[in-house]
Amino acid sequence: MSWVRNAADGVETDGPLITGVAAAMSAIAFSLVVCRMHIRINLIRAFGHDDWLIVVALIGALGYAISSIIQTTWGLGLRHLDDMPPQNLIPFGMVQYIGAPFYLVGLWGFKMSLLLSYMRFVPRPYYIASVTVAVMITMAHIAFMGCFLFICLPVAMQWDPSVVGSCADPVTFYLTFSALTLMFDIIVMALPFPVLLMSQIQKRKKIILLVLFGLGIFTTVIQVIRIQTIRNLANYLDSARSITWSVVEVCVGIIIACVPTLSPMIKYYRDKSRNGTNSGYAHQVGSRYAMQSWKSGKNASRMTGSHIDRENGIQTTVVASDGDSTDNILESHGIMKTTDVKVTRG
Repeated sequence: MSWVRNAADGVETDGPLITGVAAAMSAIAFSLVVCRMHIRINLIRAFGHDDWLIVVALIGALGYAISSIIQTTWGLGLRHLDDMPPQNLIPFGMVQYIGAPFYLVGLWGFKMSLLLSYMRFVPRPYYIASVTVAVMITMAHIAFMGCFLFICLPVAMQWDPSVVGSCADPVTFYLTFSALTLMFDIIVMALPFPVLLMSQIQKRKKIILLVLFGLGIFTTVIQVIRIQTIRNLANYLDSARSITWSVVEVCVGIIIACVPTLSPMIKYYRDKSRNGTNSGYAHQVGSRYAMQSWKSGKNASRMTGSHIDRENGIQTTVVASDGDSTDNILESHGIMKTTDVKVTRG
C-alpha cells in the first residue's frame, strides 16, 4: 500500500521521514511544555503570561506538525513531480493553506514567551526594549498572516489550479518573510545578553544562563537553511524540505524557551532523592520565590518570605539584598537575588 493516497505502489516519497521528524520534534516540545507547566503550577506556583504564551506556541506547533503529516498522505515528500496524482492537488493545497496560520502562531508564541520571560528580570531600559520588540513582532506577524492567507486572489487559487485569478510571487514573499523572521530571531535571542553580562551573579551560573539563551542560535541556523531551500524551489513538491525545517524551527524555539525554566524541577527531584519525600517543599519553594523580582539601586532590601519550624521552635526570615549576588536561576521571576537568612529561636 502506497504512503500517498491515489498513488501507485512503490512511488518514492519522503513522507515517512517528514512524519518521523514532525512527530519526534512535537513530542519533545510537548514534553518540555508539560514539565514547565508542572514547575510553574505545582513547584514554584508562579504561573505567568509567558507560560500562557508557550502553550499558545505549542498549539501552533502541534497544529502545523499535524497538517504537515496529513499533507504527506496527499503528496508532500514525493520525489518526482510525475508521481503526483492529479486528484491530490486540491487537498494537498488546502492542507498547506490551513497549516500556514498554525506555523505563524507557533513562531509568534515562542518569541513572545521569551520576551515576557525577559521582562521578569530585566531593568527598566531593557524592559522598554523588550516591549518595543514584542510590539514589532506582533505587528509583523499580523502582516505575515494577511499575506499568507491572501497571497492569491481569489483565495481558492492557492489550492485549486482551475481557479482563474492572480498571485504574488510566492518565492519572493517567503524569502522576505524568512529574512525578517531571521532578524527577529537574532534580536530576541540577543536581548538578555547585556543584562546577564553586567549582572553580579556567580560566574558559573552566568555561564549557564548565557549558554541556555545562546541555544537560540539553532533557530537562526535553521532559518538560514530554510532560506536556502526556498531559493532552490523549482515546483510545489520542493516545499517538502522547507516545511520540514519549519516544523523543526517552531519546536526548537519552544524547547529553547522551556529549557531555562527547568532548574527548579531538577533541584526538587535531586533534593527529594537525597532527603526522601518532603511534602512541604513545593510550598516553601513557592513562598520563597513567587514574590522576588529585579530591583535596581544599591543597598535596598526587602522581606520575601518566612518559614516557621514548629517542632524545633525556629523561625526563618528571608530578606533579599540588592547588593548580593544571585543564587537561583529563573526559578520564578528570572534572576533571583541572594538572600540573607535570619534565624530566631523561640
